[in-house]
Amino acid sequence: MIKNYFKLYLTKFEKKYILKLLYNFFLKIVWVCIEISSPFSYKLKNFIVGRKATMKYIKNNKTLGPNVIWFHCSSLGEYEQSIPLIKKLKEKKCNYKIALTFFSSSAYGNKLEKHLCDWSGYLPFENSNKIDELTKFINPKLLVLIKNEFWPNLLGVLNKKSIPVISVSSRFNNKNFFFKPWASWFFKKIKTIKYFYTVDDKSQHLLNKEGIKNSKCVGDTRMDRVYKLASNKHENNIIEHFKKNKKCWIAGSTWEEDYDLILEYVENIESPKAIIAPHDCSPSSISLIEKKLKIPYAKLSSYSYESDNLKKVLIIDSIGYLKYIYKYAIWAYVGGGMGEKGLHNILEPAVYGIPIIIGDNYKKFPEATDLIERGDCFSVSNKYEFIEVVKKLSIKSNYIKINPREYIMKNLGATNMIFNELELFLDD
Repeated sequence: MIKNYFKLYLTKFEKKYILKLLYNFFLKIVWVCIEISSPFSYKLKNFIVGRKATMKYIKNNKTLGPNVIWFHCSSLGEYEQSIPLIKKLKEKKCNYKIALTFFSSSAYGNKLEKHLCDWSGYLPFENSNKIDELTKFINPKLLVLIKNEFWPNLLGVLNKKSIPVISVSSRFNNKNFFFKPWASWFFKKIKTIKYFYTVDDKSQHLLNKEGIKNSKCVGDTRMDRVYKLASNKHENNIIEHFKKNKKCWIAGSTWEEDYDLILEYVENIESPKAIIAPHDCSPSSISLIEKKLKIPYAKLSSYSYESDNLKKVLIIDSIGYLKYIYKYAIWAYVGGGMGEKGLHNILEPAVYGIPIIIGDNYKKFPEATDLIERGDCFSVSNKYEFIEVVKKLSIKSNYIKINPREYIMKNLGATNMIFNELELFLDD
């Protein structure tokens, strides 16, 4: 009886205090570790320096308000998801300013859309006092969280200030830790979000099951984004010169584990020309590809029109090109699915109607499952399976049946649906 009482008491106490204390204590340890490691890591150094620069800026400048909509993105993927909605707001709500914050230093350093926002900076590392300072500076009417960017201290500060928060392109599954009984404090913070716009029915049903009724399945804004990109002409003279009317395939967003899979085929004398665009374009990442390649190659940054078109491989060693060059490919390999990194964006090549090959770690990505079921995408676990799929794609009768662009076209419209409801959260 005493044991049962203790468990009950501890549970109630944990809901109010213990998890919160442990969470904040853990964050302090993580921050110290980041500071210690930062001299040895370019990304971690930027992670710290960038946040200090953001806080210094907001202390020395007036508020952005009163009419500000604040978007928060973790990394580049979430940023891409935010762009359709931000552009819609810029077009239809020109009286509003856009503030944009990032968690990832790499994302912040590689913002590509100029003039998309009125101010951008880093989100403080879950420090309530600094978040409060940032919120006073931005003075937003609304915070839009892209995907599952749920930070309890951030949500707590905005809830106290009665600033509405919505979640866009959110996706949930039974494995999300905040659905567990021991994470009740975290889940209560998530429940303060005014509305959830999910990418699939499964996510909405799960929220409903957990007592969150303020949700709607609208689809993924990435569909609108890739469709818009494909609709605009983005010619690349270097790619066209390198390709020179020959067949070409693209390996996009690759990591080290992908190279054991694809490079043997790349070096095959009978294979088409290849373009390799690593996810990480740092010097060390590019150097890794160079060391592994056993045939002559060219690099985008140092491309020679005189001789590099004779080479079989072109390495994209700069950020921001990949989503525009998939159109030059007869098929694409998308990285991230051969390890634990997480599958990268397969919708970017899909919109051009080309076959897609991925690794076998894709279960968390519904679009991959959908395209595999349609026969537009192929999962492989080793280089032998990879080469077999490539052989199948070389047969015209197999190739012409594939059209992932249809999938994109059937799932457009998330941006408009979300935009049409934003008025509900703005007190104009």
